[in-house]
Amino acid sequence: MNTKLYVIAFVLLALAAIVNRLFNSPKAKGKAGEASVARILHSLPEEYKTLNDVIIPQEKGTTQIDHIVVSPYGIFVIETKNYGGWIYGAETSECWKQTFRAKKNDFHSPIRQNWGHILALSAYLQLDKSVFKPIIVFSDKATLKVTAKTPVVNLRTLKSVILNERQQILSSADVASIYEKISNAKIVGADREKEHVTAVKNKIAEQQTAIQNGKCPKCGNALVLRHGKYGDFYGCANYPKCRFIQKI
Repeated sequence: MNTKLYVIAFVLLALAAIVNRLFNSPKAKGKAGEASVARILHSLPEEYKTLNDVIIPQEKGTTQIDHIVVSPYGIFVIETKNYGGWIYGAETSECWKQTFRAKKNDFHSPIRQNWGHILALSAYLQLDKSVFKPIIVFSDKATLKVTAKTPVVNLRTLKSVILNERQQILSSADVASIYEKISNAKIVGADREKEHVTAVKNKIAEQQTAIQNGKCPKCGNALVLRHGKYGDFYGCANYPKCRFIQKI
């Protein structure tokens, strides 16, 4: 192989590696999962009004919501997790677990994450929390071992779960008004996206500072060293009212 061909081959291999990293990064996989959910929601009947990738203001910063569906049967708030493997979790667990190809990963409970979205929407819209219908969606490649009242479903069953809710709680006028209000509040644009990322980073920094000071970042009580089945961890002294844990 002459020098010119060698350089071309090297550049092509380098580009292939970059593309592979980009398309297989957690962010890229997450966006792919959200796109799949958006396509399904787009196929719902006309009485269902869908908003995707919504960033709305709240008391402290902003909150980002994957999908919102406003309908006569309630406001569906959907959190997407494009994860494969075996997924273990429970309604009240702080952390869930993914087992994939002999690897185990912990991640924050999507039910708790989604509940934060519902609280923000409830406050902004001034609607009772009973109007909201939380749903957690995982990839069809995931095997769900989850115990929860909140619907935790694979992609293939998402549409049927939404359509099975048939008790009307909002009028057509309500649906139009709520959809418009969320649309008007929706933050868009690169500058606002950066603003949201900054707010999230600040929140994480505040939480880490509280933990370093031996304080629970959720309620402010002391963190206590505890011994569990899977090792030592710090738990909130206000347990069971507060279930925050920090693994060591």
